[in-house]
Amino acid sequence: MLYCKVTLSKPVVEDGKLGVSVILRSLFQSVKQGKRLWLLMIVLLNLPIAPTAIAQEKLQDFDYWASLCSSLVKSRKYKDAEEACNQAITLNTNEPIAWLERGDAMVGQSKYIEAVVSYDRFIKLQPNNSGALAKRCGALNELERYEDAIASCELALRLDQNWDDASPAMVWYIQGLLLKRAGKLAESLESLGLAIRSNPNYSLALSERCEVFISLDRAADALQDCDRAIKVNANWGKATPALAWKNKGKVQSQLQRFDDALFAYDKAVAIEPTNAQAWAEQGMILWRLGRYAEALASQEWALKAKEKYSLALANSCAALNQLRQYKEALAACNSALQEGDQQWDYLGPAWAWDQRANALTGLGKYEEALASANRAIALKPNHASFWGNRAATLWALGRFDLALSSTNQAIALKQNSSSAWFNHGRILASLGRTEEALKAYDNAIQGDANIGSQIFLADIWTNKSALLWRLNRFRESIVASQEAIGINPKSDTAWFNLGLALMSLDRYAEAATAYSRAIAIDLKNADYWTGRGLALLALNSNADALVALEQALKLNPNQTQALLNKPIAIERLKPKPVKP
Repeated sequence: MLYCKVTLSKPVVEDGKLGVSVILRSLFQSVKQGKRLWLLMIVLLNLPIAPTAIAQEKLQDFDYWASLCSSLVKSRKYKDAEEACNQAITLNTNEPIAWLERGDAMVGQSKYIEAVVSYDRFIKLQPNNSGALAKRCGALNELERYEDAIASCELALRLDQNWDDASPAMVWYIQGLLLKRAGKLAESLESLGLAIRSNPNYSLALSERCEVFISLDRAADALQDCDRAIKVNANWGKATPALAWKNKGKVQSQLQRFDDALFAYDKAVAIEPTNAQAWAEQGMILWRLGRYAEALASQEWALKAKEKYSLALANSCAALNQLRQYKEALAACNSALQEGDQQWDYLGPAWAWDQRANALTGLGKYEEALASANRAIALKPNHASFWGNRAATLWALGRFDLALSSTNQAIALKQNSSSAWFNHGRILASLGRTEEALKAYDNAIQGDANIGSQIFLADIWTNKSALLWRLNRFRESIVASQEAIGINPKSDTAWFNLGLALMSLDRYAEAATAYSRAIAIDLKNADYWTGRGLALLALNSNADALVALEQALKLNPNQTQALLNKPIAIERLKPKPVKP
């Protein structure tokens, strides 16, 4: 740095202020060697400059513009830096540093194509600069020109000189990302390991290696890396610790530690409220736990952060399906596929097509649903749940043989798929193959429904209880209903099935109570009111029975049992004739 001493005999005051123009003239008369430094100080201090010959001189001064370009890049004022760099390059196109700084300014504005052009010009002038090749690699990565990016990174490491503000660790990190995106997970792991070895406090590389370990089902290693990244908490680049917390949430979910996973995602979104991926993944854990309203809320937060996020839209569709809001679900899935940004998880758009099929099935549009289900399977033929959901649509269409074939395919892909065995059982029951259906329900009960949401497990027990009742195995039906109620006391169907089985064993008082519990959950179900009316009639509580049967007929004037038994209740309530 140049140091200079300036002595003025007397300060010149103009309107009570020091005469800036006089000072400048004195500066340039006394300090010719320090001209670039002083001009830069004046610009950075934003001093008012009169249109003098000095201002004209700086316009043609390459050193001034080059220094200004560099300083503005370091201050992250990238747009202003771009203008200063352009001016410097106009004055001297063969000065490499200006091209390098211009590339950095373009990266700061996400103008990656122009950044690559600038780095290319620099590399042409200084071909052995590893730092420039590393930066070029990063820009090519953003442009998804992965092969070119890898070649640039490899050359930077091979040369291994003149790194400037880049580093070998950064290049190993970028190369690890590129290899991960190319599906070369073992090679990615090796590159990220070299980055961490080069810089043990590289939290960003540790976080990314955590995610690669997750993809390789090495949960313990993944958790160790994410925890270390959080503890070190350094060298994040443009990222934040939210990345490590998000990945930790993912690995905790993989380990089926759902409460710990939700805690990790809460940490991620607290640090970075606009992290759409963290919100979307958190929502899917809530969905898996059967907390569908909360799951939908998480997806809404994801969409606030990224309005057309396809994954969040598809996840919203899935949550709405479970809430039986099929019209809204269909709209969300259509938006994901037609208007979304096409950013998905590992299932890709197949997930949206599958959930779209479920929404259409819920709306009774079975042929459209089947077409959508077939599209999902065409995209991801090895995903068991897609085959299982397709089977449900075929069952609704009455195409039982094809439905069974679809559930068999789902089971072949995932032996412990409760949903596949459940659909298999329902189809077999429809075909009258009751013993096979019971075995299918037992397999469903022993499957993956025991992980995550227990609501679905309750549904399996409920269906089994209904089938046992049809087989006149009433005591077993009662046990199955009670299992369902123990898991989900809010299952109105389970309470109703319990009432049916108790009635069949002449346990009328208990049956009346069971029907009352079903009614408390769903007041508008005519069958529940009818069941209560019949139980009360059997107990000779005729007035209460009549009230229940009349309520049933208000809800459904064609309820057969209510129509048949209402006259009996009325007849019993007539005063008996007094014998003379």
